[in-house]
Amino acid sequence: MKKSYSKRLLALMLSICLMVPMVYGCSSNKAKDVNGSSDSTQASGKDTDKAGSESKDALEKARTTPYEPYPELVTYTLGMQVATTITYPEGSGDTSENNAYTRLFKEKLNIQNDNVFEAISTDDYNQKVTMAITSGDIPDIMRVDYATFKELVANDMLADLTESYKNCASDLMKEIYASNENRSLDMATFDGKLYAIPTTSISSGQEIFWVRGDWMDKLGLKEPKTMEDIENILQQFVSKDPSGKGNVGLALVPKYYGSYAGGYQANNIFTYFGSCPKQWIKGKDGTAVYGTVQPETKQGLQVLSDWYGKGLIDKEMAVRKEDDIKALLTNGQCGAFFAGWWAPYHLESSFAMDPKAEWRAYIIPAGEDGKVTMFAGNPNQNYTVVRKGFKYPEMIIKAKNVSLDYNQGKSSYTDTSDIAKEYLDYVNNGYGVDPVGGFDYYNAAALAYEHISEAIEGKRKPQDMILYENTLYNSCMNYLKAIKNKKVPASQDWLNYTARMVSSKLMYETEANVIQPVFFDQTDSMKLMWTTLQTMEEEAMLKILTGEEPLDYFDKFVSQWKAAGGDQITKEVNEAIK
Repeated sequence: MKKSYSKRLLALMLSICLMVPMVYGCSSNKAKDVNGSSDSTQASGKDTDKAGSESKDALEKARTTPYEPYPELVTYTLGMQVATTITYPEGSGDTSENNAYTRLFKEKLNIQNDNVFEAISTDDYNQKVTMAITSGDIPDIMRVDYATFKELVANDMLADLTESYKNCASDLMKEIYASNENRSLDMATFDGKLYAIPTTSISSGQEIFWVRGDWMDKLGLKEPKTMEDIENILQQFVSKDPSGKGNVGLALVPKYYGSYAGGYQANNIFTYFGSCPKQWIKGKDGTAVYGTVQPETKQGLQVLSDWYGKGLIDKEMAVRKEDDIKALLTNGQCGAFFAGWWAPYHLESSFAMDPKAEWRAYIIPAGEDGKVTMFAGNPNQNYTVVRKGFKYPEMIIKAKNVSLDYNQGKSSYTDTSDIAKEYLDYVNNGYGVDPVGGFDYYNAAALAYEHISEAIEGKRKPQDMILYENTLYNSCMNYLKAIKNKKVPASQDWLNYTARMVSSKLMYETEANVIQPVFFDQTDSMKLMWTTLQTMEEEAMLKILTGEEPLDYFDKFVSQWKAAGGDQITKEVNEAIK
């Protein structure tokens, strides 16, 4: 594959050279100035040498520094996924190749995207990526998932970005990656070489127990700390029905465990016993094991199946969807569930319907050491890769520097130019799609709380926050003003204050035991067996929780899972890690 790809690449580059005088891409018989215009006059040898030397120096500086623009326009081909509802300012005439995003990148770095394919849906995009790989003709820049990324590395189709990152990554970029101990970069590195600029995942922190505090007060219930306290609250809510509308107990979705940062699950019940279902974690002997089939999972199942049998868990949970649960929360038929710090985004309608609905947040139950145990998620969402043979592999790093500066940095305040204002207008109004895309700190939610709380206390100037944090700060101030004036806050202000100053504060201040999964990839046997094994697992776990099967059915499921391919996959996972 490598050999055939090289031939196709050579043919492609030769055809480009013959057809189009792309800047810096192919040689030309005509000299060009720094703006790319042809020089029809005969220059002296001395002047030509001097101009050539200066141009070479300018290019070298551009290629080895974070922000220096290229002396001549660099056009790069791009595979791009666009939004389903992509819009531009009315009458602007903007396109995916000419808009506020691309104009900023052109202004700052002198680069321009040429989209060789676009796709709306993820499936369509992945299909076009696959077709490009199969043909051996991939664009200069594109985003891919981890499996595709590995395939490209294995087939020697990607540029080595190690030196480019060393020379061109901004301090801000390095700081963001360091916020997760460089795990994102580690996953993009093979044999000591960096082959992608990964898009980081933001931590959702510890799973939180959300509960109606006004109902707790009405029933005289104390703040929960233990497993027994959770059970007591559920029991009181169900039996005494403080809303008078019929209480369903703890809200759960059918796949009620194992998804990092998912809502309406019961991960905290499992991690309390040291179980990390659906995660590949390090076992007691140091090898990788699948969390669901470990003995500790049975202990969590015992608690939940007992609660279900007592009527403390929603009896219809096996058929509930997220929207069904949101309706129960809004209507006052449910007052307890587990979710991340972001849960107020699901609770805004509850507050709008009943401003007296007080949702409280607790990170429980803690173990003997006083800490809640949680498992982390995949460090990355996707990987931006550069085609091997592209003359300017550092370009994507420089472009992402700019994107980060105007989103996570301070350029949104310090740059008052028209082109910067236009860019920020796009960001704030959701126009277009950034062809480059940035990423955020691993602990972005906790940092937002820290910055906003300091601004509220007068310890930080609002302009010292990024633009999005400033927007949240203003909303939180509106909330506090309404409360001070004894008025009902706007539901959006309630949402932002509760998410940023209540649950994020709790997440920021509460120490946790974090278990890092050791494998996020797919083995060969997984491609054939994993769907069947997942179905087997989810059916067994649901049957045990709802009482259709006894608790000891878990042991039978584990044996069946291992025999049906689980042992083979576990072996392959450990081999892959080595």
